Amino acid sequence: MFSGGFRGFSGGFPFGGMGEEESSNSQAEVDNKGLYDLMGVPPQSTTDDVKKAFRKKAVKEHPDKGGDPEKFKKLTEAYEILSNPEKKDLYDRFGMEGVKNGGGSGDMGDIFSHFFGGGGGRREQGPKKMKAKMREQSVTLEEVFEGKMIHLNHKRKRVCDGCEGKGGANAKTCTTCKGRGMVQKLQMIGPGMYSQSTGPCNDCGGDGTIFPEKDRCKKCKGNKVIDQEKVIEIPLERGVPDEHDYQFYGESDELPGVMAGDLYIRIKIKKHDVYERKGADLYTNKKISLVEALTGTQFILKFLDGSNLNISTKPGEIISPSQIMTVKKKGMPCYKDAMSEGDLHIKFEVEFPQPGQLKNEQIEQLKKVLPGPKQQPKLDTKKTLYLEEYDESHVNSNPEGGKKDEEDDDDERGHGGQRVQCAQQ
Repeated sequence: MFSGGFRGFSGGFPFGGMGEEESSNSQAEVDNKGLYDLMGVPPQSTTDDVKKAFRKKAVKEHPDKGGDPEKFKKLTEAYEILSNPEKKDLYDRFGMEGVKNGGGSGDMGDIFSHFFGGGGGRREQGPKKMKAKMREQSVTLEEVFEGKMIHLNHKRKRVCDGCEGKGGANAKTCTTCKGRGMVQKLQMIGPGMYSQSTGPCNDCGGDGTIFPEKDRCKKCKGNKVIDQEKVIEIPLERGVPDEHDYQFYGESDELPGVMAGDLYIRIKIKKHDVYERKGADLYTNKKISLVEALTGTQFILKFLDGSNLNISTKPGEIISPSQIMTVKKKGMPCYKDAMSEGDLHIKFEVEFPQPGQLKNEQIEQLKKVLPGPKQQPKLDTKKTLYLEEYDESHVNSNPEGGKKDEEDDDDERGHGGQRVQCAQQ
């Protein structure tokens, strides 16, 4: 889901092969307009103009949005060329033939591995894109019920517009890494034993180029990228599920010659004090007295939209302990169908009188009013067994059916009753 590439890509330039049948001495007119027409920008466009045009078209043409994968592939490859000052210059002067022959001989597998991770081996050449990033955004159940626009401050890396990602002027190839940016390093792991690894070049910081201090870009200090803050607008929809991901194309980091990655915002719904959400339904608990359970109850619930729900049992209705009753159409709005709603379910906890709270006269009155046996069997008081409150600490769980103190003894010395003797010295 968060890979650096796009579905439908097969690598290579869509314009590769143009002019291959012509000899190097051909005087045919150079085609250096096609990419600009594809991007919808004029040849004098700046790097920022190209980026803005690409982002606008990418949202419309992306395969995940129903666009044509082949068309999007050509669009991204055009962006890769026109957003890179060196490649753009080659294209303006020599067309695609100049880009193809002047693009260097670096190992694209190494470049992809450096930016996107993964193992060795060459990969198919294609548009490079930074890895996607994930952020979490906490929201309340009330916000999900109502829906809202969330404004999130987001910091990302962008190609420096002061030097167009070059880092400065008069760049020189680093002699230590020979422009690769990476060097082989040896680390001693034991007497006469070494481990070899690849890491960024210390002399150029992994850039492959070195600038005289006076020629470094003042804005990015030679880093080629700058930190940029942007306010991301998250259109929180009514009834959106927990851990739903919103995708923002090209809103993550970028590097020179590498497309900006996508940003994913994951919605995390906070636990509510009153309501629990399950799908589109809401659940809550309500304590009522025994009188209310028998004769009916009325109460007011503060709802998620700030309104008061007037709740009442029907006349003559009796509520049992732990009974769940439902209020129709008072749950969450259904996601992607805000005109439909779930239900509200209320679980009732009936509070009974405490021991000794009822007087004898009241007990006799209850016997007359409430259903039940009018006569009780007469018991021999000397043989009557009185009930006591359940105490889990007194439960005998001895699997052999012995006394509880025997069970405790077995726990101390291990099952089987035999103690382990110390070995003779």
